[in-house]
Amino acid sequence: MLKRKKLIIAYLLIMLPLLDSLFIPPAFGLQWHNAKTMYLFSAYLIPVKLLLVTIGGFLLVKQDLQHQQQARSWYHKLLDSLIFIVAGVQFIVLAIISGLYLVLGTQANNYQQQDNISVYTSDIGAFGKATHYFSYQCTDEYGFYTLNPIVTLDWLGHFSFSVKDNTLVIKHNDYAGKGDQIKRVDLTGYSCEN
Repeated sequence: MLKRKKLIIAYLLIMLPLLDSLFIPPAFGLQWHNAKTMYLFSAYLIPVKLLLVTIGGFLLVKQDLQHQQQARSWYHKLLDSLIFIVAGVQFIVLAIISGLYLVLGTQANNYQQQDNISVYTSDIGAFGKATHYFSYQCTDEYGFYTLNPIVTLDWLGHFSFSVKDNTLVIKHNDYAGKGDQIKRVDLTGYSCEN
């Protein structure tokens, strides 16, 4: 019975990080405080997932070595082999991502928050098209938030934003020779009241 519990623990240590990575939004779908906090939490969770998968893999190998003398059905052997392959692939991917975070750092600077306005900038770089996602954030009494999309804009260059008279004012300069520009977005209909 104890051997079976160790095997189940090994399966869980391998499969839970996979479920979080593939099917659930980062950090088990929690939306607490703001998007930048959750991004950093998910980035710091990567080495923890790596550790869990490593422990699960070692437990699985240890269980397999103990069961070599016993006759086991082909589907138990197949299941153990598949789970071990999943653990190996996860280990490689999580190790690479952890290494990249150590070398390059996180992309936490792509998130900005000011009052109820949250901005995420994606695909910054020479090869991709940068896009800014402006959202209206509502936070409940426990600190959990929801984001309601306001507008998606192409690359603005250096920008700042503020809210004045229920209007989102975005000052930007994309350095294309046009100088400082201003975009205005009406926020009518965006509020946190039910």
